[in-house]
Amino acid sequence: MKKIKLNAFVDVFSLFAFLVSSFSGVVLWQVLPRGEGFRGGRELFLADQFFLGLARHEWENIHHISGLIFIVLILCHLILHWNWMKNLPKILRK
Repeated sequence: MKKIKLNAFVDVFSLFAFLVSSFSGVVLWQVLPRGEGFRGGRELFLADQFFLGLARHEWENIHHISGLIFIVLILCHLILHWNWMKNLPKILRK
């Protein structure tokens, strides 16, 4: 695979992973927040919180997996641009 295609692949999938991680983070933060709930969270209506058909722990799994994928892809992105990063001090001095 040519470097340009690999770079495009890494960039597109890292954007997708970022968007999934961001969306799931907002869902966990605003829609399904962690908390004690009423009487320590033992009430059924608070214990069974779902959003778009997924429970809070499933959203956490999506968030963690997409975050890890994003980290790996960003590391790949940095490796693909290593020569540019090495030359960055020269570029900034101009």
